Amino acid sequence: MSNTTSVCKTADWISTHGLGAIQDSTSTFSITAEDGTALVRPSHPDQLSGRLYFTIPSPSPKHTNLKAVAVDFTAQTATIDAVDVYLADLVNSKNSGLNKDKSFALDFPTEVVYKGKGILVSILIQFKDVSSRLMIESVGIEI
Repeated sequence: MSNTTSVCKTADWISTHGLGAIQDSTSTFSITAEDGTALVRPSHPDQLSGRLYFTIPSPSPKHTNLKAVAVDFTAQTATIDAVDVYLADLVNSKNSGLNKDKSFALDFPTEVVYKGKGILVSILIQFKDVSSRLMIESVGIEI
């Protein structure tokens, strides 16, 4: 009789809470804390889209290969249409035309290696109207 052991490796993530959202300088969104999430709503009917930014903690020196980006959120008549990942001031991954209305993860299409100087995730939000809302729980990077 053979004795085999199955090892299930889980993914490791570095992430930030949704309440870490930083508004674009042109954004007039309302961001408030609600039920452990960042509740984002448009403030004006003439600004129904805009960007939010999230700083991500640096990985340990042993885990510098970045594999994917994830956004955990729920929405009511709102979508995330683009996600960009910056290492320092250089865009390393751009994803547009997403039209996501619930949590998702996107693998990086090429190898992305962290070399210090910070990680930033930018998301583009599109609201249908002023009653729309988006609740962001977290934004993270798989290492």
